[in-house]
Amino acid sequence: MAHLEALAPEVSLYPYSNGKKTGSRVKFPDTIAFSGMNKPARFEGDIIDLEVTGAIPRDINGTFYRVQPDHRFPPMFEDDIHFNGDGSVTAIRIKDGHADFKQRYVRTDKYLAEEKARQALFGRYRNPYTDNESVKGVIRTVSNTNITFWRGMLLASKEDGPPFAMDPVTLETIGRYDFEGQVTAPTFTAHPKFDPDTGEMLCFAYEAGTDGSDCGVDVVTWTFDADGKKTEELWFKAPFAGMIHDCGVSENYMVLPLTPLKMNIDRLKAGGNKFAWDPNEDQVYGVVPRRGGKPEDVKWFRADNGFHGHVAGCYENDDGHVVFDLTVADGNVFFWFPPDGEQPDLAGRQRLSSPTCRWVFDPKAKSGTRYRPSVEWTTNGEFSRIDDRWVTKRYEHFWQLRVDPTRPYDFARCGPPAGGLFNCMAHYTWDPEDQGKIGTEDVWFAGPTSTLQEPVFIPKDGGKEGEGYLMALKNNLDELRNDVVIWDALDLAKGPLATLHLPLRLRLGFHGNFVDHRDIEAWQERRAGELGPVRPAKEPLPWQKALAANGANGHTNGTINGHEANGSS
Repeated sequence: MAHLEALAPEVSLYPYSNGKKTGSRVKFPDTIAFSGMNKPARFEGDIIDLEVTGAIPRDINGTFYRVQPDHRFPPMFEDDIHFNGDGSVTAIRIKDGHADFKQRYVRTDKYLAEEKARQALFGRYRNPYTDNESVKGVIRTVSNTNITFWRGMLLASKEDGPPFAMDPVTLETIGRYDFEGQVTAPTFTAHPKFDPDTGEMLCFAYEAGTDGSDCGVDVVTWTFDADGKKTEELWFKAPFAGMIHDCGVSENYMVLPLTPLKMNIDRLKAGGNKFAWDPNEDQVYGVVPRRGGKPEDVKWFRADNGFHGHVAGCYENDDGHVVFDLTVADGNVFFWFPPDGEQPDLAGRQRLSSPTCRWVFDPKAKSGTRYRPSVEWTTNGEFSRIDDRWVTKRYEHFWQLRVDPTRPYDFARCGPPAGGLFNCMAHYTWDPEDQGKIGTEDVWFAGPTSTLQEPVFIPKDGGKEGEGYLMALKNNLDELRNDVVIWDALDLAKGPLATLHLPLRLRLGFHGNFVDHRDIEAWQERRAGELGPVRPAKEPLPWQKALAANGANGHTNGTINGHEANGSS
């Protein structure tokens, strides 16, 4: 009997019709989002002793964690995006010059529901109105954006939902984490910041007032002390319902960049995108007091339209002004979220520039004050990192992926570079004498068939700022395989100290962090003793309780967490 594939096109086996999945065949869409380096990996497993070229520095003893979106099942919609994939965490454990690999999915509530059904049940990115009715009331976050270490646990997070705790050694999912009942908001940032002097975690959430899908303007900031106790919580309203992805923290302030990617509840209910780019709206910066603030103390400063990237550093200068550094693109980086009524413009995205901008805000100025960058460094990059021991402080060094179109690229062998042509790793040093001047650049080119993912910094014991190592995933596009590269952080140009070879392909990830194993061991001891094990959330979130009380008819209305539900354009 002839194989059914041989009967095509008479019998079509492609499981998408009019853009939506039909039938039970396990087949991913034939789209760019699910091809090449981004073809779903769907892999869990362990590899002991990775092959190494060069020599791993013997003083590295810890784990490089990173997380990637990786759809467990073919999506409900053919045009689904990379951002919607299930969180899958990588751990590269390094000790005594050897490296081991571990990969595990985050067992979110969404993951478990779909695993039981053996199919996708959740629809478009951050749009619950497109979900299967059977999962109404299930927390739909995929925890795929960042993985951070806090008080003996890993927190896998995405800004559309609460974080999920994982064991840092086994990567076993412990469960949804609500800070021992101290946080009941429906959303939580993927970019908490940690004050190296106080041990505090500073974090925030947007679209935080009701169920995390109301397209509202409610924002909350929190501070947790080194003992895990919530010491600050401040609720306030943003000028418009947009994306707040990252933040910066100085000694006395938190800065929230509000990007003009706008949410709209009517568009959601119609089955559309969560966000739409507004080219006519300002980029906005919220400056929030870290201690004892009131809603009226939050200042919102404005600048010409732009798209925020990730934060490098943030500190206060001698005048008490807040210096805030991040990349800002001159147009819509997320081209798949075009302005209402327009089509995605990939070619336009490729023409964007993305300098590192230094802003200097006077926290005593009036809301609405307009600013321009005091410095624009034409780094043309993204995914900035600093030596985290210098968070809140004036710093000199930062590292960033760089796009350099003047370098050779083998399009014939590699095709379009998935995720962007991040073909260089760059180390930048601000002028140590003048905060208003750029400084030196130190660049390593990955080669004509490779791109790079976000780096992490590993400090040397007792070292000065920037003394240590840089580590990142390298995408070998011609082989569809990854390496892990380790450099001297202050001398990238001389090339890698070591390259760890993975015998497989990982998807393009977002963020990660390096954790010293001494910290893991110290917290293991504390968790085995007086602290006890990590405690996952015991209670449903308020919006889930309200939904159950209302008979699950539609999405929640009314008041949750003390804040009225509201839809905002």
